[in-house]
Amino acid sequence: MKTEITNTKHLNILGNGDSLSNREILTAFLKQFRQKLGYYSIFAAFPAILTSFAQEAQADEAKKPEVSVAGQTTRLLERVNKRSGKPEFLRRRSNFLLPHQKGNFDITSVLAGGDNCPGNPIPAGTYTAAAPYTDTGNTTGANNTVDRLISYYYYYSYSTSADGPDQIYSFTLTGRGSNPEIQVSATSATYRPMIYILDSRFDERCPAGTNNFASNLLSISYAPFPGAAAFLNSQLINHLPLNVPLYLFVDSPVSGANDSGPYRLRMQDVSIALSPPPPPRTKFDFDGDSKADISVFRPSDRVWYLNRSTQGFSATQFGLSTDKITPADFDGDGKTDIAVYRDGVWYWLNSSNGSFNAVQFGLANDIPVPADFTGDGRAELAVYRGGNWYTLNLANSQSRAVQFGNATDKPVVGDYDGDKLADFAVYRDGVWRLSRSQRGFTAIQFGLPTDKLVPADYDNDGVTDIAVYRDGIWYQLRSQSGFAAFQFGLAADVPAPADYDGDGKADLAVYREGIWYLLQSTNGFAAIPFGLASDKPVPSAYLP
Repeated sequence: MKTEITNTKHLNILGNGDSLSNREILTAFLKQFRQKLGYYSIFAAFPAILTSFAQEAQADEAKKPEVSVAGQTTRLLERVNKRSGKPEFLRRRSNFLLPHQKGNFDITSVLAGGDNCPGNPIPAGTYTAAAPYTDTGNTTGANNTVDRLISYYYYYSYSTSADGPDQIYSFTLTGRGSNPEIQVSATSATYRPMIYILDSRFDERCPAGTNNFASNLLSISYAPFPGAAAFLNSQLINHLPLNVPLYLFVDSPVSGANDSGPYRLRMQDVSIALSPPPPPRTKFDFDGDSKADISVFRPSDRVWYLNRSTQGFSATQFGLSTDKITPADFDGDGKTDIAVYRDGVWYWLNSSNGSFNAVQFGLANDIPVPADFTGDGRAELAVYRGGNWYTLNLANSQSRAVQFGNATDKPVVGDYDGDKLADFAVYRDGVWRLSRSQRGFTAIQFGLPTDKLVPADYDNDGVTDIAVYRDGIWYQLRSQSGFAAFQFGLAADVPAPADYDGDGKADLAVYREGIWYLLQSTNGFAAIPFGLASDKPVPSAYLP
C-alpha cells in the first residue's frame, strides 16, 4: 500500500514550474478543489487510515507511462472479456440457454454490475449473526474502478492506495443490531482483500470508468496479509448514515501478485433496504402530507389544537400546563407526534398506533432538543445541559454524551451540512458554533445576542440555514442563495417558521394574539385566525 501525506495549504498545481500535461494539471486542481469543499467523513475513516499508515508506508507513487489510445482500447477489451465475479454462475447459466442463444453467449450483457458502478444490489432484509447475508465473488479480471482514496484531516490530505481490481455492491442501511459487521474473507492464500464504503450524497458518488480517485470515503479496512480477512466492525458501521445509498467496494491495497482473487462476503446485524430512502420529513406535520400544520398548545386546558392541512381539525388533551412541548416524529411514520417533557421524563403519543410512551431521560432543568441524529427517520430523545448533549436512540436503546458548548449557550440543533443527520450546534453572543457530522466544526458571526433564532431550510437544499428574527425583520444566511433580509411581523410577534405549503422551503410565519400571518414561498400571504393570545404555537417549540 502506498501512503502519502500532503500539506494542502501549500498545494501548487503548477508543479513548481515543471512542465505538466493538461491531465496532470486538471487532476491536481480537482484535488485542491475537493479539499476546499470539505464534504468528507474523516471521523469515521480516520482511525482505520491511521492504522494503515502504521502498517505500511511507501514512497510517492511513480508516474505511470503514457499509452496510446489503441493500447488502452486493446487492454479494455481484454478486461471486458475476462471480467466476471461469478464464473460458476455463468457456467451454470450456459446449460440453460435457449436454442437461438447457443454459440452466441455475450458475457458483457449478462454482467450489468459487479465491477461497474453502481454494482450488484444487496437484497433487502434483516441479517443476523445466525442468518447473515453472504455472497462469493472474484476480483480477478475485474475493473480497477478506484485506485486512490483521499481523506482530509484539518489541513492535511491522506492518500491511500486501492490499486487492485474491485467488485462493487450497492445497498441502503436502514438499521443496526448490537454487533453489526461486514467481513470479506480471502478464499485463496494469495489474495489480500481490502474493503471500503463510499457515500452517495456528494459529487463523486460511485465513479464511472477506471483508475479514479474517490474523496467520499466513509469507512475502510484491509487484511494485514494475503489470505487474511478485512472487516468493518461495529464502531465503524455505527458511523455509517442510515437511509442513504452506499457503495461497498471489495478491492486490494496492492498491485501485483496479491491484488486479486476469490473472496467471501458476510454481513450481520444489519437491516438493508432495496428501495430508495424516504424523502426528508417535514417538521410539525401531524398528518404526513409534507406540509407543516397550524397548531397550538393551550396551557389553560392542556389541549393540543391542530388545524391539519389534509385531515382537518383535531383536539387532544395531553400534558400539564407547565410542560415543555416536544413535538417530533418518534416512531418514524412521517408524522409529528404529540409530546411533552416534564422533570426529566418524556411523554408522547405515537401517531402510527396511538400508543402512549413514557421514558425517563434527562433532568428537570435540561433543554429538550429531540432530533434525528442517526438518520434512521426517527427523532432521538435528546437534552442539552450546561454544554453537554445527551441523546437516546429509541430503536436500539443506545445513548451517548457529547460535550459541545457551554452553560449559557442556546442550542440550535439542525442539519447544517445536508447529510440527513442532525448536528450539534449552539448560539453564543451573536456567533453560531456548529459541529457538523460531515463537514466538521465552524463558527459564524451572524446576529445580535438579543435576536430570536429561527434556523430552518429556507431554500430547499436540505441544509439548515442560519437565520435570526429582530424587531419584525428576518435576517437569513441561506446556504444556496446567500444573505437576505425581509420585513414581516412586529417586534413582539412569536416567529414560527415551517414549510406550510409543502414546497420544501420553510416559510416566514409569525403568531400574534391568536392569528397566524404566513408569507409562503409558493402560496403567498395568508392570515389565519387559530388559537388564543396565551397559546403556544407548536412550530416555535424549539426556537430559543
